Amino acid sequence: MSGIFISHSSRDHSDAEEVAARLRGQGYQSLFLDFDPADGIPAGRNWEREIYARLRACSGVVLLCSEHSMASDWCFAEITHARALGKHLFPVIISACELRPLLQDTQTTDLRGDREAGFQRLWRGLRSAGLDPADAFDWDIDRPPYPGLTPFIDKDAAVFFGRDEEQRNCLDRLEQMSRYGGDRLLLLAGASGSGKSSLVRAGVIPKLARMPEWLVLEPMRPRQDPLEALSDVLRRAFETTSDTPNLQLFSTQPECAGDDQALAVAIAQLQLAADHGDKPVLLVIDQLEELLTADKEAAASFVSLLKLAVTCEPGQLFCLATLRSDHLAALQSHPLWQQTRFLELTLGPMTPSHFAEIIARPAQVAGIELESGLVETMVRDTGTADALPLLAFTLNRLWRDFGSDGRITLAEYRDRIGGLEGSIRQEAEAVLASQAPDAGQLVELRRMFRNLVRVDAAGNYSRRPMQLRDIPVSLRPLIEAFISARLLVSGQEESDAEAPRPSGTGTLEVAHEALFRAWDKLKRWLDEDRAFLLWRQHIAPDAEAWHARPKEQGLLLRGGPLAEAERWLDERSDELGEVLGRFILASRKLARRNRFVRRLGVAVITLSLVLVTWLAFELAQQRREVLRQLVNSYWNIAIAARDAEHNALKAAHHFTRVADRTAATERMNALVSAGLLTGGVELRGIIELAQNADEVQTLPGDSVALIRMQQQAQLWDLTTGAMLAGTSHPDLLMHSAITGGRRIVTLARDGSLKLWGPSQPEIEQMHPGARGIEIDQTGKRLLSWSEEGSIRLWSLTDGHEISRTELSKPVAGVRFLGSSGKLLAWSSDGMLQTWHPEGAQPTARWNSGCKVQGTSLSPDNTGLVTWCGKTLMLHDASAGRVIASWLSAEPVDAAQFLPASGVILSWNEAQGRVRVWSAEDGKARFDEPLQHGGSIARAVPTADGRHLITSGSGNQINLWDLELGELAARGQHGSGATLVRARISGDGERILAWSRESGARLWDSATMNPLSLPLLHPVPISGARFFDHDQGILSWDQGTSLRIWRRNPPREATAPAAPPTDATRNTAEAASVADQINSLPLSLIDRLRRAGLLNYRILNRQNEMLLLASDTKARTVGLDTDAYPISAPLTLDERIRGGFFDADSGRILLWGDSSVRLWDGVSSRALGALMRSDVLFPGGGARAAEGLLIWEPQRARLWRWPALDGGESNVELRLSRVSGTRLDPQDGIKILDREEWCETVKAKQPAPVGCGSIGSTHGNQ
Repeated sequence: MSGIFISHSSRDHSDAEEVAARLRGQGYQSLFLDFDPADGIPAGRNWEREIYARLRACSGVVLLCSEHSMASDWCFAEITHARALGKHLFPVIISACELRPLLQDTQTTDLRGDREAGFQRLWRGLRSAGLDPADAFDWDIDRPPYPGLTPFIDKDAAVFFGRDEEQRNCLDRLEQMSRYGGDRLLLLAGASGSGKSSLVRAGVIPKLARMPEWLVLEPMRPRQDPLEALSDVLRRAFETTSDTPNLQLFSTQPECAGDDQALAVAIAQLQLAADHGDKPVLLVIDQLEELLTADKEAAASFVSLLKLAVTCEPGQLFCLATLRSDHLAALQSHPLWQQTRFLELTLGPMTPSHFAEIIARPAQVAGIELESGLVETMVRDTGTADALPLLAFTLNRLWRDFGSDGRITLAEYRDRIGGLEGSIRQEAEAVLASQAPDAGQLVELRRMFRNLVRVDAAGNYSRRPMQLRDIPVSLRPLIEAFISARLLVSGQEESDAEAPRPSGTGTLEVAHEALFRAWDKLKRWLDEDRAFLLWRQHIAPDAEAWHARPKEQGLLLRGGPLAEAERWLDERSDELGEVLGRFILASRKLARRNRFVRRLGVAVITLSLVLVTWLAFELAQQRREVLRQLVNSYWNIAIAARDAEHNALKAAHHFTRVADRTAATERMNALVSAGLLTGGVELRGIIELAQNADEVQTLPGDSVALIRMQQQAQLWDLTTGAMLAGTSHPDLLMHSAITGGRRIVTLARDGSLKLWGPSQPEIEQMHPGARGIEIDQTGKRLLSWSEEGSIRLWSLTDGHEISRTELSKPVAGVRFLGSSGKLLAWSSDGMLQTWHPEGAQPTARWNSGCKVQGTSLSPDNTGLVTWCGKTLMLHDASAGRVIASWLSAEPVDAAQFLPASGVILSWNEAQGRVRVWSAEDGKARFDEPLQHGGSIARAVPTADGRHLITSGSGNQINLWDLELGELAARGQHGSGATLVRARISGDGERILAWSRESGARLWDSATMNPLSLPLLHPVPISGARFFDHDQGILSWDQGTSLRIWRRNPPREATAPAAPPTDATRNTAEAASVADQINSLPLSLIDRLRRAGLLNYRILNRQNEMLLLASDTKARTVGLDTDAYPISAPLTLDERIRGGFFDADSGRILLWGDSSVRLWDGVSSRALGALMRSDVLFPGGGARAAEGLLIWEPQRARLWRWPALDGGESNVELRLSRVSGTRLDPQDGIKILDREEWCETVKAKQPAPVGCGSIGSTHGNQ
């Protein structure tokens, strides 16, 4: 049952709350009330769409009838929609009103008289309509109606269909076992994919849980440690009581083992603690076959505990276990189970009518319409062995991808997802295509799947969990995508719809074994690896036996089996696991020891002669090897942190560790890799305030900051870190402003207005009730205004009052009308007027027709745009009239003229939509809005008006091309659903973005490539601003700290440039090797032919090296030796357009149409992250000198590869100074506080900003 929808007027909240509370008291737990924080509309959802979705999904509508609801158009819409959907209507009269005509034929419940009797009539009406909470289960609308490959759980009972008869048989069998005694272990056996887990979890358990005579424990899976799983189940059961059992009795530790009665004792304690008397307790074991592959000692202890607990008398523990039927014979013949008695219940195959129920009935519960013919078509397709899991996965995909509009069609099933057979395969291939793994990642993925499967004696594949910590970091984004697609599951219970993501702890396994058979690529991989899988499966018991008794050398391998094991150890050592690997190594060690003993006599004399020399050589070799391994480890951690974890700070610190331990080319490579991340932004000072800042302002052309803090305001010098001036008010400050001449204005809530600044007298005025201020474009006049219509104009030179205007009605806002000298005011009734401050009468007065929510002035000060609700209006401000008005599809939160473009932007913050309109007539420039992908916090146009930057939720910064109306580039600021805000530099070339969780960061506005490390504080950041002609960055946090950063533009990776004076276009395609064959030596031609490189293009040819490319791959061929060594492939994500080899540094530069990357030509290492752009001027010229310069006739872009300053002996320490961070012992990022940073920099900076008096506070007034 999907629940009860309560329709009411917003003025009847108290009555609605009472009705909801009483419904819950009757057992109706799934209610929809639009203001309820638990059951109402979640934040960010579309209100109207959510209302109708809830109506479709509900079972009945309780309508609270009052004069307010009967007059409400929304309530009327809900009534008509509910009737159209065939929902039961229950009108409840709560106050005198005239019912709508369409309710005249419906029985009503009147609560105005005897209220209790009225509620009793309502309960009877609900139950007579089939809405008895005792007969059905509530469905949580936030859960999928089709869970997919993961089993149904108890929360899905409302949408579990198709197994009614088997559910009754299982319940009846358990009732018989409880009532008449006998065997207390019931095995539910069925084929893989028959739905055993779902039947038990969503069919049997929810029904038994409602029966007061049963105490049902949470289901458990044995996995590798069944005792730990059992302890967890019992621990959670006891958490609801005041008692705590001794769960250590389930441990396999020697001091705790041996008490087979522990489970029986714990169950008796639980019955007592839960006041359950001697009533039955049900233990549910899902996938009992896992006991056959679990740790042998733990499995034996678990079976002993279970056997005694389900056979001892008196005892009330019953066990229901699911088991794959192909494992039943193995279970019965296993020594642990030979004396165990149980009853068996077989789960047969699904019939077509069952499949039809599985498809259609959850859709009815969820209010989803299935197109005619869809059910029949899907039922006809269920002729395969894996029909049920394939159907479950397909239904989940249809609901997930197409169910949002409440309808699923036959075309979506057949054409969009490839039907039943193609759905899993298509989804798996789509995951691969979206992640575009390289060849190395595919090898790792194939290796991982080998660790997720086991092969039985018949050659069938079954799933096998593995530890998440064993998955390479480089593979985790790909695994995340498979988990999101519900093809893999992570965590302790795959039934959890919100399974944890691969964070490094927990387990990973395939969602269902059908994946092994339905995905062709995976099946082919496994078939090709069958020999290894069977060998590993065969030898694992021998390894486990040796692991239990490691001193018994007779268990070790010898001869042929050892040779085969060593072959697999050499080829696939990382897939053998710790126990098996140690088993083979111990066998090899024994074999070598035996050989050594035979040769020992011969070797003694020789060994004594060379011992000293060998030891010295070995020690030197070991030192070099340890250093090499350490450097490789640091480099690999840095690459993983940069490319997989997107943790630039961690990567930069590890690159500096490589630089500090290497020399020459390898050191310079590490410095370049670190320099590309740091971008030259350096921490220069830290200022500590007396209290946290409410607002911080800077001047574009100055190095000062105005800081507002409750009743104080202070001006700080960002070069010296000194406070230049300050003031305080008796009341809370509301506004502050600063001019280019460092003249400051502050306004307090009590109307006190102060003009002050360094070396300037403080002037105080009063404007009672003032709520806003503005400084004109000349910086000489100040406007203040109150909501009552009192407007005053002040001189910023000497503070005297220039004019005073008292309007006849309240105003919503006042502003200067550009440089015209006029003022503009607007009021809540939609009136606008302009006037000269010196004049007595308005120069223009007109009505916009709706409440003005905001204004924006055109660049020429003649046009004005206002907005209210969904309406935008274009005004002629000088003439005082509306030129045009138009509607937006969504409410407008803000609008703005774009400079020099004839365009108006409007946006809705919550929906994240930006629309582009003509500034002449208001016509939309594009059919669809620019969709940010989350809510919008800021929308900032570039200075030329050609691009727009949006930032907001979802950690995105988007760059939009306003000429094409499409996304030009996107930056990911941090991770998670963080809210990002951004500013743009005065020249439009740089973006400063910040968020609470991820700090601040500098970005290139044309390409959205990061140009700095994250600029972090020890506490969450509040904001950031440019200062000093955009060369400085000031950031501040939610505490009392400000951090001063300085840019070094020549060290930033990319910047716009002027085309060279000798610019020529470069449209010719590079010649292929075959075209140049006459100019190459025969030996080189033969080498290239054997390597299959004759069709490659020659990008660059020098004395030492050839640089070749084909499609997305490049190779280097060394020309300085007759061997002509060929490098590993260097790859881009797109077709390689050009390349250059720098003989001096040994580095290679490759670029395509939208990306560029730097490589080390010796090791084939990528030295920098892939730098991306919207376009690299295709068909233009290119020149590699001090980086890469690419141009067209009117524009060019320079890509530089700056190295971190390596002049110091300790580069990592220098990085700590410039970033304010260091690595902690656990390899995490430690953000330095002021004392720690000052201690780090004092040796290099005699007087760092903010370090003059550590421990003191500043700025007290």
